[in-house]
Amino acid sequence: MKFIESEFEPVAIHNNTGGYDAKILKEFKEPSWNYQVVRFIRTDKTDILPRRDQINTVAGIAARMVAALEKEKREVPQELRALSKG
Repeated sequence: MKFIESEFEPVAIHNNTGGYDAKILKEFKEPSWNYQVVRFIRTDKTDILPRRDQINTVAGIAARMVAALEKEKREVPQELRALSKG
């Protein structure tokens, strides 16, 4: 989905490795070996939206992206809004 990179700064943190990833899990109080989690955070590491796990569809991710953009009072691309409807 092109909007992940055009509207956000995507970061993948693995929940079953050590090193830097383990440090980030601890910082955000995320358990290891849990379900995938999608978080939308600001540059100061505060959550834009409450944490959610098990979002497994394009429409689900798109809906969260729309909500995050709206919460930050940013423009929401119409194509992204359409994706969020499924």
